[in-house]
Amino acid sequence: MSDPNLPIAPASLELELHRINTTLVPNHQFLEALTELMLLAKHHADDAQLWLLVGHVYTRMAHWTDAVAALRAAIKLNPELHAANRLLALALFSMGQQQQACELIDRLVKKSSESGDWMLRAYIHAHTSRDPMRALQVARDWGKRFADPLTRNAKPLRVADRNPLKRLKIGYVTADFREHAVAFFMRPVLAHHNPEKVDVHVYSNGPSDHITEQMRSLVPRWHDIHALSDEQACDQIRNQGIDVLVDLSGYTHGHRLGIFARRAAPVQVTWIGYMQTLGMRAMDYRFFNKTVDLYQKFYSEKLHKLICPTSYSPPAYAPLCETPPCVTNGYITFVSLNNSAKITDEALEVWAGIFRLLPDAKIIIYVKESSLDSALLQMRPRIEKCGLPLDRVSIIAQQPLDSFMETGFIADVALDTFPVSGGTTTLHSIWMGIPVSTMQGVSGVSNSSESIIKGLGFGGLVAQNKKEYIINAVKFAKNIDYIVAFRKKCRKIIEDSTLMNYKARTEEVENAFSEMWNEFLRKK
Repeated sequence: MSDPNLPIAPASLELELHRINTTLVPNHQFLEALTELMLLAKHHADDAQLWLLVGHVYTRMAHWTDAVAALRAAIKLNPELHAANRLLALALFSMGQQQQACELIDRLVKKSSESGDWMLRAYIHAHTSRDPMRALQVARDWGKRFADPLTRNAKPLRVADRNPLKRLKIGYVTADFREHAVAFFMRPVLAHHNPEKVDVHVYSNGPSDHITEQMRSLVPRWHDIHALSDEQACDQIRNQGIDVLVDLSGYTHGHRLGIFARRAAPVQVTWIGYMQTLGMRAMDYRFFNKTVDLYQKFYSEKLHKLICPTSYSPPAYAPLCETPPCVTNGYITFVSLNNSAKITDEALEVWAGIFRLLPDAKIIIYVKESSLDSALLQMRPRIEKCGLPLDRVSIIAQQPLDSFMETGFIADVALDTFPVSGGTTTLHSIWMGIPVSTMQGVSGVSNSSESIIKGLGFGGLVAQNKKEYIINAVKFAKNIDYIVAFRKKCRKIIEDSTLMNYKARTEEVENAFSEMWNEFLRKK
């Protein structure tokens, strides 16, 4: 690096920023990157690109407050700096300021021809609006501009073997076969696929960890595609004769929807990973729960409903604290386990209503930030503004999974978020013996907890509105016997449920693939 005590020419500064962005940031050397950027800022505080990169690094670290400050500095220096505005929308959304994020991203896309901007808009609106038709509209805005033209211009797909009874080649496309929620749902499926019925391929687009190696051991054919372009990966999938290609990412990080847009397989399905519609014509189906009363008009994909569209595989380390902490504490400890981006001001205000009725109750809020200082900086003002008593709130920064699965030793009842509910966290919570108070939803992202809880027979935990949500939480706090009994029966209920009947769940999915394949043959 150049001497930080001497100013450097703009061309050299550009090279320095490029070096930091292409060497330190991709290797997660965020603190080193920030140190070098702050040294450069001593002489180049008026450089918008520098502050954009600072904001980018803070965004990668989930230090949202710092990210917002840096990005606003970049925008002040250059209001037209496109990337800074896009990252600012993401940071505001992640801080729970959804409405501001929606307004910013809506303004941004009016001047944008970039797929990523329109997809981020669809993602933000889908996780903000209570109107599922709005989610469909913004998803189609992205699909019509970017995915559908690729589909229209795709090379013809030739299907050589049209046998309706053939052993189907199934391909799963994901970046999340690692320590991630998708892996917990999919590991039992990979382990129980019938090799006489399906030939399973995985197309991995993500980083590896110890979970990845476990997943790889369950799959006969594993292909790393992160270095391939969408067109190259599409050609590979076509050449390997995949019959049913399954998306496990949706709009989330590491997705490869460009492969699906190019029509890589005769049948294309989106499943776990993103619960809202994708708005693209080339995605034929979406798996959903038969017990959920959802309407086809909210989805661009055809809904193929299953008795239970997911399986649950608990983490290997998940000790059960058989006696809830409220028994010895003498008061109830609530907990919020979901991604902090789901914690809206509306939810905080409702939680404050609970605490006004329970003067001794406490709450633990897990947040996405890896740094406690950053987490406190981001959450404290919001907590105070919404009326939650600071002296009864504990903030916990992002934890390793093993620590997360010990939450039953410190918490009694989980408060679900809304309008976006929990999914994996709801199952983890119940597995730890922590009942979850949730609210009825109207879309995939808002009714995940509702579906899980009702499916397990805990229907009384689902409120129809905010007033009933508060009433349910207060009932929990005043019924210690129920919380104690819940701890004793929680794991057996999940073990005996469809969620852990892995063989039946996987067989149902395989049968669904066969039905889709035969429907494709009938159409052609």
